[in-house]
Amino acid sequence: MNTPQKWLRLLIDEDCSFEQLLAKLAQAFDSTFTYKNDSSIAKAKLDDFTIVVYDKIDRSFDIVLSPSYILTFMITGNEYLNCHVDEHIQTILTNHDITYQCSQAKDHAYPIELPFWQAPNDDIVINSKGDTLTAYCKIWYKPAKYSKFTGIFQFSNVWAMRFERNKQCAYYSHCDSDDVNSCYWVIPESSWLEQLVNERQSHFPNWRQYDRGEYWHYIIQSDSFYVEVIAKQIKISKTQLKGIF
Repeated sequence: MNTPQKWLRLLIDEDCSFEQLLAKLAQAFDSTFTYKNDSSIAKAKLDDFTIVVYDKIDRSFDIVLSPSYILTFMITGNEYLNCHVDEHIQTILTNHDITYQCSQAKDHAYPIELPFWQAPNDDIVINSKGDTLTAYCKIWYKPAKYSKFTGIFQFSNVWAMRFERNKQCAYYSHCDSDDVNSCYWVIPESSWLEQLVNERQSHFPNWRQYDRGEYWHYIIQSDSFYVEVIAKQIKISKTQLKGIF
C-alpha cells in the first residue's frame, strides 16, 4: 500500500447549516454524503477522490471548533495525478456558488484507513535495520477478539523516527472521531520534515543530486505513544507470525 498521491484542503465560508452545506456539495459532486447524527464529520466516496467535510461546530457539545467548514479531498484516481486536479475541484465549487478559500494545512494529518483492525490498547513492536523500519501490531477480527494474523508496517528509506507521548497538536484533531476502526496518518506539509531538509541543505547543499525521491511524514500509534517516521514509502500487510509478541 502506497501513500495516496495528493490532498486538497479548502475552507468553506458558507453562512448555512452543516446539513445545508452537505446538500449543496451533494448536488455539486452528484454524490451522497454520509454522517452520524452526533458526528461533526461527513464523507462521500467518488471514483477518483474521497471528500471529507468537517463541521465548524462540535455536535456533541455545541462548541465552535472553527470559523469555517473544512473540506478535504483525498485524490486516488490515477488519471488525476498529472492534471490540474485543484482547478477541476475549485471549478465545480465555483459553478455551484460555493464560496471557498485555500488552506495551507501546515502540519495537518490526514487519516488513512488500515486494511485491518489494529488492536487499540496494545503496544507495537519495532525492528530496524539500516534505513528500513518494520513495526508489528496485534489485530482484532471483532471487538476484543484477537486475530491469528499480525499487522505489519514496513517503512523504506527512513530518515528519522521519534516517539511522542501525550501529544497535543493540531495534527491529531478528529482522529478519534473518524468512522474507521483503525488508521495511520500522513502529514503532507510537515514542519518537522521541513526542519530536517533545511538542516541537511545547510551542511550538504547538493544532497538532492544523490538522494532522489520524496519523503513523507507518517504517524502510527502504539498503546500510549505516537510513532512518527520520516520515510519515502510505507507498505502495509498482514501475515501469520510467531514469536513477535
